Amino acid sequence: MYPVEYSKLPSFNNLFLDYISNGEEDYLKLKTFFYSHFRENEEFFKVIDDKIHNYNTNRYFDKNILIDILKQQNVTFGGNENTAQHIELLKNEETFAVVTGQQVGLYTGPLYTILKTITSIKLAKNLKERFPQFNFVPVFWLESEDHDFEEANHINIIDQQNELVRIGFEKQSDDEEDSKKSLVPVGSIKFDEMINSINEELRSNLLDTDFKDKIMDLITSLYKTGGDFKTAFAKMMNELFKDYGVVFIDPSDAEVKRLLSPIFEKELTTSPRLCESIITTSAEIEKNYDLQVKPKVINIFFLHNGNRLLIEPRDEGKFALRNSKRRFESGELTNILQESPELFSPNVVLRPICQDYLLPTIAYVGGPGEISYFAQLKPAYNHYEITMPVIFPRASVTIVEGKISKFLNNFNVKFEDIFHHSFMVSKVVEKLSEVRVDDEISKYQDEFSKIFYEMRNMTVKVDQTLLNAVDNIKEKTKQSLEQFKGKLINSQARKSDTAATQIDKVTNNIYPKNHLQERVINVTYFLNKYDYGFISRLFHEIDVLNFNHQIIEM
Repeated sequence: MYPVEYSKLPSFNNLFLDYISNGEEDYLKLKTFFYSHFRENEEFFKVIDDKIHNYNTNRYFDKNILIDILKQQNVTFGGNENTAQHIELLKNEETFAVVTGQQVGLYTGPLYTILKTITSIKLAKNLKERFPQFNFVPVFWLESEDHDFEEANHINIIDQQNELVRIGFEKQSDDEEDSKKSLVPVGSIKFDEMINSINEELRSNLLDTDFKDKIMDLITSLYKTGGDFKTAFAKMMNELFKDYGVVFIDPSDAEVKRLLSPIFEKELTTSPRLCESIITTSAEIEKNYDLQVKPKVINIFFLHNGNRLLIEPRDEGKFALRNSKRRFESGELTNILQESPELFSPNVVLRPICQDYLLPTIAYVGGPGEISYFAQLKPAYNHYEITMPVIFPRASVTIVEGKISKFLNNFNVKFEDIFHHSFMVSKVVEKLSEVRVDDEISKYQDEFSKIFYEMRNMTVKVDQTLLNAVDNIKEKTKQSLEQFKGKLINSQARKSDTAATQIDKVTNNIYPKNHLQERVINVTYFLNKYDYGFISRLFHEIDVLNFNHQIIEM
């Protein structure tokens, strides 16, 4: 493993970059928006100490009920004795949860789902070494009620021709029926016979390897007609992480919702207080950063006719559901909450509160976007009198396979160069070409500079008011040369099929769709090539205390 600074890579938001920076100035800019800092032992202990004193007093349910729910759920999800031991540990007041979570995407979704899980497991182990008097258990929050079907219904892999391909359900059209489907909680969607075709599409696109039958047997045993997104996701994750005792929790469970009813009731009866406090904090953040979430007046969805619809206030204490004709009289929703809490679902603002109300969370492992929206949520934790956990950056990783590593070495291309396509192309093409375009064009630029210097001297003698015209001609000439250089480089690239193929392969693998690999490629691509040893290799290589992007060569 070797690290690359995040600042050298594209697409990381500025708040995240400041958050992971080791600079005192950057830390002070964000300190007020978080309860604790992820780099210091003292900060972790501060949260531990708070949880010891207030987790038991600030919840309104019997913890044994939660333990029984976790036992039942994890049996369903294929948990083994390692998981059972961790659930037993959660009974103790000296045990804390290291939580991560993700929407339940097809075949576990993008690679960062795996990276989040590994980070939470390794962080829990690391905290045990730091604080041996306590126990730390990795917990995965299944975001089974998210209704972004378009995001969860497909994966991307590299196929046998080294092309990036999309595998999954067909993209939805814009007609009314499809737009309604997007309001259905993804976790509850059951697979019909189409899943068999999708499995076969995956099989036909994966490379033929010694491990292909093994990984496809796993997938077809889980993703099958009659199954659902949530259960298949959890079972596949359990298979990959069976040695590590990850505890999965499904918040859509009716019994879990019953435990969460005090959270929902407070939001219904005190709105818009929470929304207003988050808006105040968000206004401060917006002075320096882009915002990630917008709080709603009421941060709760209601499950109506299978769809997850936002609750909105109306005059005289009444409520309505967005995208529906359903209305509620004053007090009606709180009555429904007492009878049927399973109909209520938190949005992105309230989800962390539900999570940390149920669990003794010491740390939440999140990606760059999550870290940015947690900066807005400190008022929510204060509103519910829940200690905000340490917000810990997940490991960010790119897998560089042997052929790609060889390409980078042969053409003296640095990892960071891959994200600047024209620069990488110029390096590769000039390595293969007798004509070094950059050098030749630079010569012409020097010559033109001399010419325009002499033109300026001549113009001063004739009419100084024409100097701007000379400068404009110079600038246009400079731009034309740059454009021409680009055309020359592209022409050289087209002449070299080998170079073009190699560049496409590298880009598809390292920077697919102009995103980091971890945000696009699915783990099945790597499992098919390296077996389950791929997961072990990641565990061995990833350093969760190295807060840079990590390059792992396979």
